[in-house]
Amino acid sequence: MRVRDGVLGHVVLNVANLKKSENFYRSIVGMKISARNRRTKMTFMSFGREHHDIALMELAKGAKHVGGKGIPKLHHFCIYVRTNEEVDELCPVLKHEKIPIVSGPEILEVAGNRSISFLDPDGNRVEIACNANKFKV
Repeated sequence: MRVRDGVLGHVVLNVANLKKSENFYRSIVGMKISARNRRTKMTFMSFGREHHDIALMELAKGAKHVGGKGIPKLHHFCIYVRTNEEVDELCPVLKHEKIPIVSGPEILEVAGNRSISFLDPDGNRVEIACNANKFKV
């Protein structure tokens, strides 16, 4: 049986430096820390609606991302915002903080929504895109 009417719950990212990643997701993406598990070296981050939308898990010293074997990396994940302006307003912040922009701001060819993609401190690609439909009540 396949999933019906699914909604993404959360993403867990392997990170090299937990504090650096916490700061990035707080100051650039606008998330808040909802919890920490010091035993497993995890931080849970939220936009406020859920306990956590993203969790950060610090890699053991010396662990490396290896394509096909070892610790996987994902291609990207997307965070939706309400307006195109929110997407555009992020661009100068990223440039000021010298955060690598991968693409955008642009209108995506297939989805047709405004989007910007950039890299977090561990090279994970983060996309911020407008999808007003997600915010309708």
